Amino acid sequence: MVRAGPAATGAAEAASGRLRSTHRSRPQTDPVLLRRVVEGVCVLTLWSVCAAAAGGYFYSDSGIVATGRGGAWVAGADTQFAQYYNPAGLIRIEHPTVNIGWSGVKQGVGFSRLKPGLDPSSPDAFYPEAINQAAPFSVPQLGLATPLGDRVALAVGFYSPFAPSSLYDEEGPQRYSIKDTLIYQFSIGPSVAVQPHRAITLGLGLQWKYLQVGETVDVTISGRDDPSGDVAVEARGVDPFTPNLNAGLLFEPIEPISVGLAVQPPTRFQARGAGTLDFTGSSLEPLLNQLTYTDDDIALNLDLPWVLRAGVAARPLPKLEIEGAVVWQGWSSLDDISIEEIDVGVDSDSILVPEDQRRVDEQIVLPAGLRDTVSLRLGAEARIHELLELRAGGFYENGALAPDEISVALVDTSKVQLGAGASTFLLEERLRVDLAAAVQLFRRLEIRNSTVSQIDAGVIDGVVPAVVGNGDLRSSGWILGVQGQWSLTSLGGSR
Repeated sequence: MVRAGPAATGAAEAASGRLRSTHRSRPQTDPVLLRRVVEGVCVLTLWSVCAAAAGGYFYSDSGIVATGRGGAWVAGADTQFAQYYNPAGLIRIEHPTVNIGWSGVKQGVGFSRLKPGLDPSSPDAFYPEAINQAAPFSVPQLGLATPLGDRVALAVGFYSPFAPSSLYDEEGPQRYSIKDTLIYQFSIGPSVAVQPHRAITLGLGLQWKYLQVGETVDVTISGRDDPSGDVAVEARGVDPFTPNLNAGLLFEPIEPISVGLAVQPPTRFQARGAGTLDFTGSSLEPLLNQLTYTDDDIALNLDLPWVLRAGVAARPLPKLEIEGAVVWQGWSSLDDISIEEIDVGVDSDSILVPEDQRRVDEQIVLPAGLRDTVSLRLGAEARIHELLELRAGGFYENGALAPDEISVALVDTSKVQLGAGASTFLLEERLRVDLAAAVQLFRRLEIRNSTVSQIDAGVIDGVVPAVVGNGDLRSSGWILGVQGQWSLTSLGGSR
């Protein structure tokens, strides 16, 4: 499940349907379409919706044991949550096991926006810092895994990537980039691991994917940082079912060495919902018969890319495992953002809203401009006592956006995550409790040549939208997780 935050983009589309409106007591005329408002809403919504998906693939890979190992859990995966990392790892499950867990995720973001035309060293050069005020986001997980003989294992589970929430002051200086963003995504389904040879295990998972997305932001009709020139925009959508799969391989030529490979093919979601334009308080208010417009049937098409995972785990001692892993995400292959079926209208009697604004192209295509991301990971765990296992690890990952393209809505700088965790074995090892904690440190940026600007509503000719991405950006985050695993018989050793 994912709620938004930082980084991104995919290929997308928006807007079709009839409008519901909040009426004023004035006569109505045929709808007049404000082309640039609609285009801007679509573009920014899609960029922000995709933001939680790039760079780290929803902030960070989830999973309590994996978090404690810095995400280096491709060759060493050995619980029900192997469904997410490498389904071949399910072969290591020794007994029927029920798993239930919870993670809390928080990302702190602070953005001090530079006022246009001012030198950063001058007094009062920055607006007050915009702070992410969202509460920590909760991510549950649940599943059942069991061996089926010596060479087959099966799991059925609910699993999810995770990302922190984003919520900012509606009237803050960041409002042209983000007010709030939502992405909530999870997968449900079965996975199976089969061992045709002692050294080779194959894994396959079938996925029922759910996605909920949304964005709230202000666009401008004046090109100035002025509430009278703001138009509030909101778009929300849900895709209740998109099928996909993932696959994995374990190769263990000798007992102390495991090589893991896993692949997640691209996923195309289509989330349908509602979009709203609100002109309340803007200078256009006297010209409009209606102030709030809702399209009940918008469509947001969101593509997520190929994800490849590889890891090598070594066990130099019987109770010690060390793994190095790499994760690649192919964001550069997503060439375009496609916006189609646009049909959003406003109602006006004024001659100041020109005739040439009455229709908007049904399709708009814009370049995505993303880079592939690569994450380098290292983790270890050791059984130091019959009742206690400890683990630690971390990763480094580059961002999917160039620094000048990053905004408070798209915080995708290079990042480092450091994590630690523990497992305790109770009740004659029928009950295993896993704990994990991690911190994420993002690169601080002093952005002075930003390409991020206001979205122009296109109502007044000659308006130049203000650049709103220059400023000082900082970010850090944390993850906490706990899970319990109940075995119908003794859990036994970790191997």
